[in-house]
Amino acid sequence: MRRPLSFALPLLLVAACSKSSPLSVPKGEWGGQNVSIFVDEAGASLSFKCRAQGRINQPMVVNDTGAFDLVGTYDPVVVLGGARSARYTGTLSGTTIQLTVSLDGGSVGTFTAEQGKPATFDVCTY
Repeated sequence: MRRPLSFALPLLLVAACSKSSPLSVPKGEWGGQNVSIFVDEAGASLSFKCRAQGRINQPMVVNDTGAFDLVGTYDPVVVLGGARSARYTGTLSGTTIQLTVSLDGGSVGTFTAEQGKPATFDVCTY
């Protein structure tokens, strides 16, 4: 009985060690056209054009290709209805995040943010 276990244990250890760990998005401010992202250890707070707000309530991690698919909330603020469930998908490439925000009714939009860059916002036309 000892032999099968002694053979399987090294294989399990190799398998566990060979998995790549997720990479965390660097903490701090990220900015772009109509988006501001502040990444912290718990997730991220996002601001969009016309005072819309978002929150990702889990650590921002990417896989080995730089992709992420995270859930959170999105609140358009000026449109009645309050915060709703949202999906944040995209990629991290160097110091650039490309992010798509989706709700059940479709996409809010795709945004690009640079690490350490201030956000710029278009004038709200509502």
